[in-house]
Amino acid sequence: MSRFEPRNPEFREFLVQYVAAQGYLSLIGVELARVEPGEVEYRVAYRPDIGQQNGFFHGGVIGGMAEAVMGAAAATLVAAGHNVVGAEYKANLLSPALGPTLVARGTVVKPGRTLIVCRADVTVIGEDGSETLSAIAQGAMAVIVPRQG
Repeated sequence: MSRFEPRNPEFREFLVQYVAAQGYLSLIGVELARVEPGEVEYRVAYRPDIGQQNGFFHGGVIGGMAEAVMGAAAATLVAAGHNVVGAEYKANLLSPALGPTLVARGTVVKPGRTLIVCRADVTVIGEDGSETLSAIAQGAMAVIVPRQG
């Protein structure tokens, strides 16, 4: 159970549209796997065109997934009609992401009025089904309020 209360009762539907509107996520093949208030999980299957020269998921894909899943977690908590964009993030790559599936789990740490602080854990699922932590990230997502008039 989530510790946050969404401000938009239709946050799940909003998040599906939010993800679909991001071409980069479609480009790398992101699947929206889980949505709860303040928590989102993305998955992407390995393909050589999103890998690096040694057959691992590319660090740019890992960082992009971390930033995107933090934004999605933040987006579950904004009011209807509002949106979020990344203000800043930092990622630490911990181990090679070698396996068939990359999983990014974003969680809200502290929701603010103008900035929502988030973190992400990015793991890779191995051929045997085990998960290995590949990266951690922390970031701040800026809340975009619709303009009046």
